[in-house]
Amino acid sequence: MLGTRKRWSGLVIQIRANLNAYSPVVNHHCPPPPSPEGNQAICPLQVLAPWLDYMDGSGNDIPFTILQILRHNYLHFFAITCLYYDHFLTFEGEVEFIWKRRKSHSSLWFFLNRYLAFFGNLVVTILGLTSPSDTSCRHYSLFRQILLIVQQVIVCTLLTLRTYALYGRSSRVLRFLLGSGFVLAGVCLWAMFGQKSAPSQIGSGCHIGLSKVTAIRLASAWEALFVYDCFIFGLTVAKAWSTRRDHDITGINVPLVTLVLRDGALYFAVIGFGNFMNMVSFYFGGPFLRGGLSTFASNLSVTMMSRLMLNLHESAEEGNLSTVQTNTNVDYASNYETGVVELDTVCSSAMMAGFRVQSPPSLEEVERSFP
Repeated sequence: MLGTRKRWSGLVIQIRANLNAYSPVVNHHCPPPPSPEGNQAICPLQVLAPWLDYMDGSGNDIPFTILQILRHNYLHFFAITCLYYDHFLTFEGEVEFIWKRRKSHSSLWFFLNRYLAFFGNLVVTILGLTSPSDTSCRHYSLFRQILLIVQQVIVCTLLTLRTYALYGRSSRVLRFLLGSGFVLAGVCLWAMFGQKSAPSQIGSGCHIGLSKVTAIRLASAWEALFVYDCFIFGLTVAKAWSTRRDHDITGINVPLVTLVLRDGALYFAVIGFGNFMNMVSFYFGGPFLRGGLSTFASNLSVTMMSRLMLNLHESAEEGNLSTVQTNTNVDYASNYETGVVELDTVCSSAMMAGFRVQSPPSLEEVERSFP
């Protein structure tokens, strides 16, 4: 109890200092005493003082709510800072390998993934700093959840196209991914609607407190996305195993496939960790901290996907995907000069009868991998 009181005393000092500089929304359920002149002038410090002095949390959860809202805001700003900082770091590569080259379906997917998150998070942050009505706050919360899900759907679509191309445009793999994707998308839609939540009356901004039942319902949407990532990772590992086996037999090494497999494993490790921590917050966080890592997990997916695509474009530009080393009778002398290599399908031609590798597909053939 002593440790708890010390932590709350530090929080109280911080809140009191902030109240002197910036006035939050007043809790209208507890009117302040009248001023000596007899009027009802409101002082935010007087309004919150009775609860700030009550620091042990028993019988009153307002200090805990304030702390949860502060932490939720910190997590949100940390997430968007990571997104915009990475955008700044990789913008030069984007201009060099995307903007200066001929636009294709691949580049359009890249822009959609990158800039929907860029401008969407900007809108969410600005609106989150306002103090809307309860109805507007619920609409804002729904918009934010839809934005997060749409960002994840775009990332999953790009991963599906990569896996589809990695397996030589196999219709069997595509049917499996689309079928499982539609089922999991249904779970996400079910989780988004029919929620029961209450906006906070403490502090400025729009903060939604989630009940335990609603939090578990929303967690199922992120669990569905995590399951789909596991499917993608499983197919990637299976392809890596078969590629390694074929390489041991034939000596054929396709750099494009190696790069996609390596980056895919790194992607899953990073994104899997972010999604897992976000799911944990739904189950063990407080009402205003449940799902507090959703923005971070979503922005992390967008950032990693953008880096995957830029890395492949850069590797193709530098000629790292131009040759294949082999110790068998293989003819392979074509260079990759196309900017749309991230969904290439050269791996399928490397396994032809007689182990004779054909030239990589043309730009038009590669772009047909995109819808």
